[in-house]
Amino acid sequence: MKTFIELIRVKNASIAFLGVLVGALLSPYPAPAAIIILAGLSAAAILAGGNAINDYFDVEIDRVNKPKRPLPSGRITSSDTIMTSLTLFLIGLGIAKFIGTYCLTIAALNTLLLIIYAKYSKKMLLTSNLTVSYLVASIFIYGAAVTITTPDVDAGRFTLTYILTACSFLMTLSREITKDIEDIEGDRKKYALTLPIVYGAGNAKSAAIIIGITAIAASAIPIINQQTNFNTAIYTPVIAIADLIFLTALTMNPTPSQKTMIIGMVTSLIAFTLGINIKI
Repeated sequence: MKTFIELIRVKNASIAFLGVLVGALLSPYPAPAAIIILAGLSAAAILAGGNAINDYFDVEIDRVNKPKRPLPSGRITSSDTIMTSLTLFLIGLGIAKFIGTYCLTIAALNTLLLIIYAKYSKKMLLTSNLTVSYLVASIFIYGAAVTITTPDVDAGRFTLTYILTACSFLMTLSREITKDIEDIEGDRKKYALTLPIVYGAGNAKSAAIIIGITAIAASAIPIINQQTNFNTAIYTPVIAIADLIFLTALTMNPTPSQKTMIIGMVTSLIAFTLGINIKI
């Protein structure tokens, strides 16, 4: 069980689950609680499947960068890893089909991107970072999609969803570049094409900082532009803490930096959650 939990990254899957809930609750349209929870489970299963298949393709790089992971350490076989991934993908897609066409479309696209990313990420340069950033940000779009039952919706009412999605995309992009700096030794041995390898670690770090600061600036939009049914009095102090954590992370070395960024992201998620006037 411990090996399975490490393989699918339960912590990341749990964040995906919560992200879908937040995305649904930020929507101006209500949805049944049971459907929102099912959507969260679907996203968590697909992300977990993506984590497993990523380990399958990255096993040689992980022998250098992360030798204690289940596959490079020999605690699970390659065939079992693939079977775990495919099973989780099918579970996630099956639940998405039950929910509706919009969710199934996003789930199918994300599953395809996760497979492509797992196989080719180390040869895609910045495209791989952008792909992961989209996949993380799409969790909130997925949550909003749960609440859309007809094509006749007012897209202008999803402002908070757009802001959260943009912040998530930028924060994740900053973290992904930082992770590439951390993994530079193993990536070089496998002739990977990543931003720090092609343009240098210093330039990659500068890019991560600029993108991170942009994400922090975007998080202030709900405060400047007051939104209906959103409590900025609660949101403001919590997002300030999240931004401070993220700023601190940008000054750190790669390994502690990308781990601290996760704390900042989770705190940001909490800030948006606390600001929501729940409607189910």
